[in-house]
Amino acid sequence: MMPTEREKGWVVTPTVKAGPKMRLEARHSGQEREFTVESLSLTDVPDEADRQRTQVARLRRDFGFPLPAPDWEPEDEQALVLLCHADGVPVGSVRLVRRRGEADQWCPYLTPELGAALPSDPAGFLFGERLVIAPTARSLEALALVMHAAATWAAALWPVREFAAITRPDLVRLSRWMGARPLSEPMVLPGSDGLGLLIGGRLDEAATRTRDLFATGGWHLTTATAPPAQ
Repeated sequence: MMPTEREKGWVVTPTVKAGPKMRLEARHSGQEREFTVESLSLTDVPDEADRQRTQVARLRRDFGFPLPAPDWEPEDEQALVLLCHADGVPVGSVRLVRRRGEADQWCPYLTPELGAALPSDPAGFLFGERLVIAPTARSLEALALVMHAAATWAAALWPVREFAAITRPDLVRLSRWMGARPLSEPMVLPGSDGLGLLIGGRLDEAATRTRDLFATGGWHLTTATAPPAQ
């Protein structure tokens, strides 16, 4: 798939919006719990697309980093945005974009130290932006399902092997279970009052670890739809 934007060496590659949504489900047989992750299909029925935008924007506003940016950005229209539900309630979201090149051209919230720690693969890497999980849902299962969807769908859509994301320090411990490791120390992000740090790792390791987390303990992981063929 050809990139849609190119400026000073950086590239943002959008995913395909047509076709069925990608959907991943994790159900617990004994506790009657259910987590779902689905990709936002912004070419859907307008009312449905607006509802999903509103849900993502509310999560970012209530629980995300206090960034000097709107709760729904123009970049979201060209990215792979995932929305997580716990028992039908929206609890998490992340924006996934293939990135490469100099970080200061596409992310004003990265300090020079964070930019220097980004993956250097010429093919680029998956960057998780505006990751948010509601405090009441910050469990290993919720984060693992979001990470599993991100790792497997991104690897199917783009020729990338590594990922990186900015996250809150209180999510680092959970992230380690999924193959992510800290790439920086916590620091105040430019334009924000919140502490953040860079985490990253390999997509294949993250996909394996997150899948294995649902292999025992009564959980059943199913993929309702797969990524569209590229």
